[in-house]
Amino acid sequence: MARRRIRTGVLAGALSLALLAAGCGDSKENDKAKGTDNTTADQGGGNDKLASTDCGQLEYDADAPTGGEYVDYAYMSDSGTNTSFDPGVVQTLNESQITSSLFDGLTDFDFTEKCAPELKGSVAESWEVNDDATEITFTLKGDREFSNGEPIKPSNFKKAWERAGSAELASPYGYLVTYIEGGEDLQAGEADELSGVTADDEAMTLTVKLSAPNADFPAIVSHPFFSPADNADLEKVGNTTGWGTKGLTVGNGPFKLEKADETEVVLVPNENWKGNVYGDTTVHLDKLTFVMSSTVEAAYQTFEAGEGDSAPVPSGKFQSAMKAYPKNSVVEPNMGSYYFDFGFEDPDLGGEENLPLRKAISLAIDREEINTKVYEGTRSIATGVVPPGIPGFKADLAEYAKLDVDQAKTYLKEWEDAGGKLSRPIKINYNEGGSHGDVAQIIQSNLKNNLGLDVELAPVAEDYFRVVAEEGGCNLCRSGWYADYPTYGNFMVDLFSKAAIGGNNFGRYDNPDFEAKIKAAQAETDEVKRGELYNEAEDILLNQTVDAVPLVYYVGGQVFRDRVLNYDQPPLGVMLWERVALEG
Repeated sequence: MARRRIRTGVLAGALSLALLAAGCGDSKENDKAKGTDNTTADQGGGNDKLASTDCGQLEYDADAPTGGEYVDYAYMSDSGTNTSFDPGVVQTLNESQITSSLFDGLTDFDFTEKCAPELKGSVAESWEVNDDATEITFTLKGDREFSNGEPIKPSNFKKAWERAGSAELASPYGYLVTYIEGGEDLQAGEADELSGVTADDEAMTLTVKLSAPNADFPAIVSHPFFSPADNADLEKVGNTTGWGTKGLTVGNGPFKLEKADETEVVLVPNENWKGNVYGDTTVHLDKLTFVMSSTVEAAYQTFEAGEGDSAPVPSGKFQSAMKAYPKNSVVEPNMGSYYFDFGFEDPDLGGEENLPLRKAISLAIDREEINTKVYEGTRSIATGVVPPGIPGFKADLAEYAKLDVDQAKTYLKEWEDAGGKLSRPIKINYNEGGSHGDVAQIIQSNLKNNLGLDVELAPVAEDYFRVVAEEGGCNLCRSGWYADYPTYGNFMVDLFSKAAIGGNNFGRYDNPDFEAKIKAAQAETDEVKRGELYNEAEDILLNQTVDAVPLVYYVGGQVFRDRVLNYDQPPLGVMLWERVALEG
């Protein structure tokens, strides 16, 4: 079968064209569903930047000073949700800041042009894809090493993937291994090896046979889940994980781990690092320290008192923070969205019989009030789960992502007339900290005042992402997603597929029509057609079954000191910490 050889990436040109055609259109299109009117509002930047044809470039001064310790309060500011920065299980943007500093994968995206990401080889020198996207052969670079000096071989990837996808590890991203032949058996605990992966350490090739066609797979392996593992480190932790040294820590990224405990994580430069996909080979800092805080508010107060180099901005502080600290990321758009899931199996909210109620709830939520009161107008109202900037993005896709109280009451009456009745108050599940409680309170008030529904707040103090993913864990639950890689499937498949139940599919959504559509999209090698199929899948989710409630698109939310240089956040939200520098 014919094969295509790729050195810089199969998605490079196609992504750019798709972004310009679909995700980067007239900014007016992206504000139509704000629940009020169709005018365009400049809300301090917001995601309108990703919805224009010129998204700008990442700014970087390669000649910035070297040395010094950078102390970050921004990302470890909600300790209750921090569980592990192990690449096999890392689940939050906060912990990904550490993981991505420690590990490099086969591929990565170059966001030099923010609206035109280019997929490139990182540890992979090149890769070949067969015509139906069912087999990929990666050829690895021969000079890559772990931070302990051990060479990186194809078998380091194969063993790491088998551990990450094992039933014992029970990774929330474990479903990713099912893309590979033999992955389902691994996930089920019926196999210890991935039959579809062949690692040839002499030839430096890793051949991957997929369980079904998946044209996005070269992009998917940029996810930390597919990082390599050092043999000794792997032997030490086995198929277990946890915070700090309880998980994999010996990586091949720009930094290596010096310390990790319940108070801080300290990284230092990895002298064996060979560089990133941008061509950078230098780490500017001598030390990068992530300090734990109990809440976002506490972290910000510490920053205001003069400690640290960066901090998160809590609810009610966005405008004042932007004035006090002109150097900030608050107006920088991220490829991410903030939404709520309905519990698919919930007796009061799930099922076909409760569809009118779900429509009513989504239409009764005032997204402008959330954006104004919680984020002080710095975010853009979401018109779908998939944000602008993702190839194939379609503006105004969600019919019920707007405020329409009259229509909401009509749907509520339809539900009640058919015998609908709540057996208990609706519970809004959310993780404490990060302004989520403020959002939940507004939703509670909206549903009470607009529809007369009885709603209770149900915060989760620790391990929220595990608790809410359990059976019965989600009633109306807070979700949010920063793209792991800029593909439509990263939102549809990772968040709502049947395979992701128990992981990132918090609502446990399981719809056969949706499944058929995303499988067709994965098999489609034409970028434009793939985007159209994913549009149809999202339409099923948001309009035909209404099983998610889009609220706002993400922007950055950190402030930093004047002495900080090269703090330009890529659209995925994960910092290029190797570029960050300190002046003076």
